[in-house]
Amino acid sequence: MEDGARFRIFRHVTIRTSSSDEPQAVFIVRFRPAHVTVQANIRFSLLTMMIFMGFRGFREKFWCVNDETGLCQGVYAWQTLQDAQNYASSVAMRVMTNRSEPDSVTLKVLEQERRKYWLFQPAQIQESATP
Repeated sequence: MEDGARFRIFRHVTIRTSSSDEPQAVFIVRFRPAHVTVQANIRFSLLTMMIFMGFRGFREKFWCVNDETGLCQGVYAWQTLQDAQNYASSVAMRVMTNRSEPDSVTLKVLEQERRKYWLFQPAQIQESATP
């Protein structure tokens, strides 16, 4: 990520629309699930897909995890800034916060204007030296 954090993407979904407009906002949430393993949380995340996909303006989501720390991350694309802000204050986010370790949840809404909206950076690949 732009802040140097490293995550593995384990799932991705995109909604097809008739609009040719690029999404104008990104919502990023990080959290550490309480009382469940990372693998259990990955399985549970399948159940929640239909909920946020029905929110107005939802366009795309990447599910991510840091396997070493157990920190999870969702990166969502929204059609408008208002759509992203609405989701950030939704019941769905309150439920996710209640399922997370205290003080582990961080939220960020970013307006994207005309630049490509994903914040992912390619992982650095270390090449082994040949003798």
